[in-house]
Amino acid sequence: MSVLTAFLAVVAIGLGSSITGSAGAAGSPSVTLTVAYWSGFNPAGTNIMPAWISASAKELQKTYPNVKVVGDEITTSSESEYYSKLDLTERSARTAPDVVFEDSFLIGSDASAGFLRPLPQLQSWSGWKSYYPAMKSSVTYNGKIYGAMNSTDVQLVYYSHKLFKQAGLPATWQPRSWADVLSAARAVARHDSGVVPLWVYTGQAVGEASSFRGFEVFLNGTKDRLYDYTTHKWEVSGPGFDATWKLLAQMQPVEEPESMWSNPLADATVDLQLIPHQQVGIVFDGSWVPTAFVPGGLAPWPGFSSAYGEAAIPTQAGAAPGSTNQSGGWALSVPSMASHPSLSQAFIEAASSAPILASFDPASGNLPPRVDVLTQPAWQASVKVNPVSRFASAQLPYTTFRPNLPDYVLVSNVIQQLTGEISTRSITPSQAATTYASQVTQIVGSGNVERLKQ
Repeated sequence: MSVLTAFLAVVAIGLGSSITGSAGAAGSPSVTLTVAYWSGFNPAGTNIMPAWISASAKELQKTYPNVKVVGDEITTSSESEYYSKLDLTERSARTAPDVVFEDSFLIGSDASAGFLRPLPQLQSWSGWKSYYPAMKSSVTYNGKIYGAMNSTDVQLVYYSHKLFKQAGLPATWQPRSWADVLSAARAVARHDSGVVPLWVYTGQAVGEASSFRGFEVFLNGTKDRLYDYTTHKWEVSGPGFDATWKLLAQMQPVEEPESMWSNPLADATVDLQLIPHQQVGIVFDGSWVPTAFVPGGLAPWPGFSSAYGEAAIPTQAGAAPGSTNQSGGWALSVPSMASHPSLSQAFIEAASSAPILASFDPASGNLPPRVDVLTQPAWQASVKVNPVSRFASAQLPYTTFRPNLPDYVLVSNVIQQLTGEISTRSITPSQAATTYASQVTQIVGSGNVERLKQ
């Protein structure tokens, strides 16, 4: 039985029913907590959210036996539509859930809009000290905590053993620089014109995937960053930006065709079609990819581990620490208009306990945001089924995160647009650099940007 199947089986008895109990002493009136979540959160191919909520409710019931927890599944066709619907519910005390499943990169904008309640008491929670530094920072806005991460990820390079062997490349590969990546992709392309040499997310169709792992993770491999937390200003130009725009242009001849990257379901194309048929040589994607192939996953494939290897994403020219990364992930937060904020926080703590996350994170295709989860029996069992998660989780102490600031969403849109224009050769790297600096300055204001010297 797979970890995914086992987790679902254990908590299945709680599905379809509410967990009742008291917010205090016996005889206290029943209190209902509503947890809003996205129906599309199923990286592993199975919607495990109801099971997680049920298991978390049982944990909460140990302290508050008269609390009833119900899931509010928001069904949408896209992640962005979920954000819009969630914001609408949070605007009114009549419709606001008690707990919301929040993509961490939106916490800054939602907190700024007044949708979320600060949760300073989380710092006194015993579990808080076990979170990785980046996971604490990702839920912090203007010095205030607005939630607790329940899942995260890192970005990896996957490479085909078969295509590498045919191209005369090493069986075990860890690129040390961007030049190593380009060289390997070109070797694959020279040997077989019928495969995709390199996959990188680009353009607006896949949204945040393009800005997050199609640009920012590479920029992090330079000395430049999107946002300078020391000066509190957005970096809009510099040698790292120039090098990253140039890298994307160099990748263009060996990347997937426009018919693939312009498809909103591009992730399914690479993960469920190209990889299983070994039709792609190098893939820049998230740590969750192998979860689809484990027993009980979306497309079980015992041969994945022998067909593809994984490597860390190199820095531009091999500078220390040698690799770079960026993490995303989801958090649980409390709307400003929630009816029972104290109980909402109690649910967040229960749902974010190490034992609960040790089952939820591998079952959902994610990594744990807490270091102590890695010693839990359920997590130890999961890495035997999916060894890539061990490699991926080892990078969490050194990962970075997106600026969780209100303007980030608009900055991200600019990046998506420009990466797509580079992929269609509509603009040059120099033009992309100029446009980026101009548009981001318009978004955040000239007093909030800095230009690094060449």
